[in-house]
Amino acid sequence: MAGPRNKTGKPASEDPVLIELGELLASRRRASGRLQQEVADSAGVSRSTLHTIEHGGAGVRFEKIVAVADALGLKVQFVEKSH
Repeated sequence: MAGPRNKTGKPASEDPVLIELGELLASRRRASGRLQQEVADSAGVSRSTLHTIEHGGAGVRFEKIVAVADALGLKVQFVEKSH
Protein backbone atom coordinates (compact mmCIF):
# COMPACT_ATOMS: atom_id res chain seq x y z
CA MET A 1 0.00 0.00 0.00
CA ALA A 2 1.28 3.43 -0.90
CA GLY A 3 1.83 6.04 1.78
CA PRO A 4 0.57 9.58 1.69
CA ARG A 5 1.72 11.75 -1.18
CA ASN A 6 3.54 14.93 -0.32
CA LYS A 7 1.47 16.91 -2.74
CA THR A 8 0.08 20.36 -2.19
CA GLY A 9 -2.84 21.76 -4.08
CA LYS A 10 -4.40 25.12 -4.64
CA PRO A 11 -6.21 26.39 -1.54
CA ALA A 12 -10.00 26.03 -1.71
CA SER A 13 -10.59 29.45 -0.17
CA GLU A 14 -8.91 32.77 0.36
CA ASP A 15 -9.30 32.66 4.15
CA PRO A 16 -5.79 32.55 5.66
CA VAL A 17 -7.07 31.00 8.91
CA LEU A 18 -8.75 28.11 7.09
CA ILE A 19 -5.72 27.65 4.84
CA GLU A 20 -3.35 27.53 7.83
CA LEU A 21 -5.64 25.10 9.67
CA GLY A 22 -5.84 22.84 6.63
CA GLU A 23 -2.08 22.89 6.15
CA LEU A 24 -1.54 22.03 9.81
CA LEU A 25 -3.93 19.07 9.67
CA ALA A 26 -2.54 17.81 6.35
CA SER A 27 1.02 18.10 7.63
CA ARG A 28 0.14 16.18 10.79
CA ARG A 29 -1.59 13.47 8.76
CA ARG A 30 1.35 13.08 6.38
CA ALA A 31 3.86 13.05 9.26
CA SER A 32 1.93 10.17 10.80
CA GLY A 33 2.06 8.27 7.50
CA ARG A 34 -1.72 8.04 7.21
CA LEU A 35 -3.82 8.31 4.08
CA GLN A 36 -6.76 10.70 3.80
CA GLN A 37 -9.19 7.77 3.74
CA GLU A 38 -7.79 6.33 6.99
CA VAL A 39 -8.11 9.63 8.85
CA ALA A 40 -11.53 10.32 7.34
CA ASP A 41 -12.76 6.91 8.50
CA SER A 42 -11.36 7.49 12.01
CA ALA A 43 -13.02 10.91 12.17
CA GLY A 44 -16.35 9.75 10.76
CA VAL A 45 -16.20 12.11 7.78
CA SER A 46 -15.97 11.52 4.05
CA ARG A 47 -12.62 11.65 2.30
CA SER A 48 -13.87 14.57 0.23
CA THR A 49 -14.70 16.50 3.42
CA LEU A 50 -11.19 15.86 4.74
CA HIS A 51 -9.78 17.00 1.39
CA THR A 52 -11.82 20.21 1.64
CA ILE A 53 -10.59 20.85 5.18
CA GLU A 54 -6.95 20.21 4.22
CA HIS A 55 -7.25 22.68 1.35
CA GLY A 56 -8.73 25.44 3.49
CA GLY A 57 -12.25 25.10 2.18
CA ALA A 58 -15.08 27.04 3.77
CA GLY A 59 -18.47 25.65 4.70
CA VAL A 60 -17.33 22.57 6.65
CA ARG A 61 -19.12 22.08 9.95
CA PHE A 62 -16.97 22.83 12.97
CA GLU A 63 -17.79 19.43 14.51
CA LYS A 64 -16.16 17.73 11.53
CA ILE A 65 -12.99 19.79 11.88
CA VAL A 66 -12.85 18.90 15.58
CA ALA A 67 -13.36 15.21 14.74
CA VAL A 68 -10.49 15.29 12.22
CA ALA A 69 -8.22 17.01 14.73
CA ASP A 70 -9.13 14.37 17.34
CA ALA A 71 -8.43 11.55 14.88
CA LEU A 72 -4.96 13.07 14.43
CA GLY A 73 -4.36 13.31 18.18
CA LEU A 74 -4.93 17.06 18.33
CA LYS A 75 -7.39 19.18 20.28
CA VAL A 76 -8.92 22.40 19.11
CA GLN A 77 -8.15 25.31 21.40
CA PHE A 78 -8.84 29.00 21.21
CA VAL A 79 -6.21 31.50 22.30
CA GLU A 80 -6.43 35.22 22.69
CA LYS A 81 -5.09 37.22 19.77
CA SER A 82 -1.98 39.26 20.29
CA HIS A 83 -2.42 42.77 18.97
